[in-house]
Amino acid sequence: MKLVCDKAQLVEIINTVQRAITPKTALPILECIKVDADGAGHVVFTGNNIDLCIEYNTDCTVTEGGNVAIASRMFGDIVRRLPEGSVSLSVNPSNNITKIKSGRSEFNIQGIEANEFPSAPILDEKFRFTLTQSALRRVIRKTIAFVAQNEGKKPILTGTLFEIKNNMLNLVSSDGHRLALVREEIKEEVENNSFVVPGQTQRELLKILKDEDDKVTVIVSDRNVLFDFGAYQVYSRLLDGEFLKYNSIISAQNKIHVTVEKQSITDSLERALLLINEDISAKSENKVPVRMNIGFDKIEMSCITSKGQVSDTVPVEMNEGDLTIGFNCRFLLDALSTCDEEKIKIDFSAPTSGCFIHSASGDDSYMYMILPVRLYN
Repeated sequence: MKLVCDKAQLVEIINTVQRAITPKTALPILECIKVDADGAGHVVFTGNNIDLCIEYNTDCTVTEGGNVAIASRMFGDIVRRLPEGSVSLSVNPSNNITKIKSGRSEFNIQGIEANEFPSAPILDEKFRFTLTQSALRRVIRKTIAFVAQNEGKKPILTGTLFEIKNNMLNLVSSDGHRLALVREEIKEEVENNSFVVPGQTQRELLKILKDEDDKVTVIVSDRNVLFDFGAYQVYSRLLDGEFLKYNSIISAQNKIHVTVEKQSITDSLERALLLINEDISAKSENKVPVRMNIGFDKIEMSCITSKGQVSDTVPVEMNEGDLTIGFNCRFLLDALSTCDEEKIKIDFSAPTSGCFIHSASGDDSYMYMILPVRLYN
């Protein structure tokens, strides 16, 4: 194999493909990027950790076709440090020694036989739909913090439900303590369906997606999903199992409705978090809640840790009632950080029932539910 590629183009390709590579694995081939070139100048760069696969298709000057698998980290580090301009790759087919050259700089590194590299999934397509990159980035960004970090009793919660209903895409994430629901309209006709995408896939997609109107085509099969960006394709396995029946959760009736400036309540919670972060025991989930005394058009916030205590008052608009309730401070901040409006609405019902965070303007494109923490004093 012999090819020449522009350095800037090669760096972008490697940065994208490396999202699908696991740094440490029992199979050395999975730490590699596969390079596959044909005589017509078409080159495919692939990263694959079995759960996630990224293929990047590009055109280069190819004088001899062939393929090789190159250690990803070394390949990327070398190319990023080469001088600007053209980079040539040539592979000795007898021993897979790969020469990487640019200007006066030249590296010879050991490659691996590409035939050992796992192939991308073959999809038996069930349906597809299209979103802009900015729309897909928005819905993932607003739900990813609510995905469970470990499998626990329900491994399905380590992913996000992508549900299509009446040409609306609903993304639902929950870790058992909180739930996020975000909606995005699909412009074309798509049949009702659902699938669950692993959280790790979404985290890597967030690093790739741009806030622009370029299209992403989502192609779904029984076991896998493909996010097609045009120049490159991101394949992911899907999670099996039954997701939460979230409709019964979000249909709860709430009697206390509070409207508040998002920045005011965020600032207050972040002040409480200063003490929580200083207390090692408080960092474990739900150990030290933020207490809210809600009533008379204000929320009195307080928190006590072994390092001290803090109290604060946030002015609000509310309909009626009063309530004392506790919450995990970080859970509230995660939800607030994804709200784009200046004012938000928070609905409450009882000390043991979750609160619901919405837009104060009536926008129903997102909703967050957070379960309370029991208060003992």
